[in-house]
Amino acid sequence: MVYDNIVLIGFMGSGKTSVGKVLARKLFKDFVDVDSVIEKEQNHSINEIFDNNGEEYFRSLEQKCIDELTKKKGQVIATGGGLPIHSSIPENSLVVYIDADFDVILKRLPDKERDKRPLLQDESRARSLFEERKDTYRELATFSVDANQTIPTFIHVIVDYILDKRVL
Repeated sequence: MVYDNIVLIGFMGSGKTSVGKVLARKLFKDFVDVDSVIEKEQNHSINEIFDNNGEEYFRSLEQKCIDELTKKKGQVIATGGGLPIHSSIPENSLVVYIDADFDVILKRLPDKERDKRPLLQDESRARSLFEERKDTYRELATFSVDANQTIPTFIHVIVDYILDKRVL
């Protein structure tokens, strides 16, 4: 099957945005970050949207956003950590799971980035959420990549998969 877009999924802080930017450059695709699109459209940060309108409202914005984005072809799309759990991703998308261990995610995230994520404020709750979600990420993914290795290494693995399988 040939896919219209690459959609990166994984737990918050797993590197979807960082990886997506590099991957898009390497594959000559446009890069789009769902959270950034929502923040721009709403003129509020994700934290503010959660605080002011609640998680359910935010999840409805995510679904609307991914539906709109995937109407266009030729993109690498970084999702929020909850998008594939609470929303559906169109079947014409190559879904890549950035599979990083929870402790690796925490080590990679600077404090400033952690503070932007409302569901990471309570580490034990976040760890529990991670455990709840990881099997769903695996089930939804077309392809999973071990993201515990260096970022350049697992980006190379993704590119190799795409080129070997000729899915774009």
